[in-house]
Amino acid sequence: MAKAQRQSGSNGQVGHGATNYRFEPVKLESLFEVLDAVSWLEWPTGSEVAQFAGIDPRTAGKALKNAMQAGLVDCLSSKYSLAAPYPYQGSAHQKQAAVRDVLVRMPLLISVRQFLSLGDKLDIALRKGATLVGVRPYIASNLAPLIRWAETLHALQPGLIAEDLVEEAVISKEQRHKDGSKRVVAFLSHGSGDKPFIRQLATDLTANDIDVWLDEQKIRVGDSIPDKIAQGLAESDYFLIAMSQKSATSEWVKKELNNALVSEVKKRDVHVIPLKLDDTAMPTIISDKKYADFSVSYKAGLGALLAALKGSTHGQ
Repeated sequence: MAKAQRQSGSNGQVGHGATNYRFEPVKLESLFEVLDAVSWLEWPTGSEVAQFAGIDPRTAGKALKNAMQAGLVDCLSSKYSLAAPYPYQGSAHQKQAAVRDVLVRMPLLISVRQFLSLGDKLDIALRKGATLVGVRPYIASNLAPLIRWAETLHALQPGLIAEDLVEEAVISKEQRHKDGSKRVVAFLSHGSGDKPFIRQLATDLTANDIDVWLDEQKIRVGDSIPDKIAQGLAESDYFLIAMSQKSATSEWVKKELNNALVSEVKKRDVHVIPLKLDDTAMPTIISDKKYADFSVSYKAGLGALLAALKGSTHGQ
């Protein structure tokens, strides 16, 4: 079962001959509660997610199943983790944007939008799209909850592509800056081994009016890290990357902290601030960046980070 779950949790991609592609009727509010729990906890079980979220275990289970199939969470040995960046404690708009971005990138919904653009009605577009991505057998009711989510989040507009969402986020950020808003948004990238530190830091940043997007550093076959983090990055003013002995040995840092990612950060006018958690050397590509040093004193590191985040208007 774990193997099947991992397969279906990769951007909603379903292999040919799949027979277990079925979404449960769950409200979006329950999905956000579940994602809050998964983003905060370290590989929680379904019962831990339900307890943290304060919702019925069956509802939590249904929301987790849907989130896994959509590519929002991963499941391994009946434990869950984020598969896409998510704004824990963010606004309703930010959370909706995070889920919408994942839905827009789903191969099934990409196909559905293509057939909608060709003039097909939704029920016909869904049947054709499901056939194209290998849903077997096709049962419309199994996909109806997904379609309701997509309609609510405006992820079925004909012609819509993921790049459109990124551009919307860029425009929103630019407008926030023009309006003189002092609200700062930080994209916090970290390895799973540093999650206890990250939980504390996210708490302290939020308490200081910093909106935080959480992203666990992961790579999968065929992943484009710049694409994966595009929505959260485009909305953010700062890219904070936690560096430690644990994260430095991760595949994410070894393979994906590269020119493509750094170029995307610069393109989106986002400022990189490494977080030094111990004596581990910074990767060459960000070694010239001024870092916040938490290796000796957490309090001193937090003070330096907050000064950098709030010292000037969005780092401009």
